[in-house]
Amino acid sequence: MKIPFLGISVIALISAFLLSSCDKEEYLPVQVSSKSCNIEIECVGATGENLLADKTFTDKIKIEGEDSHTIVKHTIRNNRLCFEADLPDQNDMRWSKDHREATGISKMTIRFGKQKASLKCMLKYIANRPPATAGGSISLEEVEYKGMTYKRSGGSVTFRIQFNRDGKL
Repeated sequence: MKIPFLGISVIALISAFLLSSCDKEEYLPVQVSSKSCNIEIECVGATGENLLADKTFTDKIKIEGEDSHTIVKHTIRNNRLCFEADLPDQNDMRWSKDHREATGISKMTIRFGKQKASLKCMLKYIANRPPATAGGSISLEEVEYKGMTYKRSGGSVTFRIQFNRDGKL
């Protein structure tokens, strides 16, 4: 009786080890010393009302970085949903020939209860001391939402999400 149990235990242990070694590489965000990655979104209803003034609406908001799989902290300021773009993985950055700068894309999902909005964030990294790949600065250059591209103006990318009468995007 002990031998089959021992054999099954060894097979289970080996299987668990092999399956865990097949995982995707761990997410490693770009290492930066400064960043300017602010996104500000106005959320308006069908008649132009500010939905962010309604606590039941704001309590349902959840923002997630797709690569990092983390929940992104957000605030409501000046009638806008404010948060920072998720940083791209180091391995997904595209470097210039002289390694002075790089560009990368991160994807984010904003959930408004059952509704969700997908964002594609384009970021630019500038090295402090090329060809160093850590310690530089990164900035959000533009955000793509529903086929429209919104460029950075000042310190953030700002745009509007419109909801219809049924509360759908």
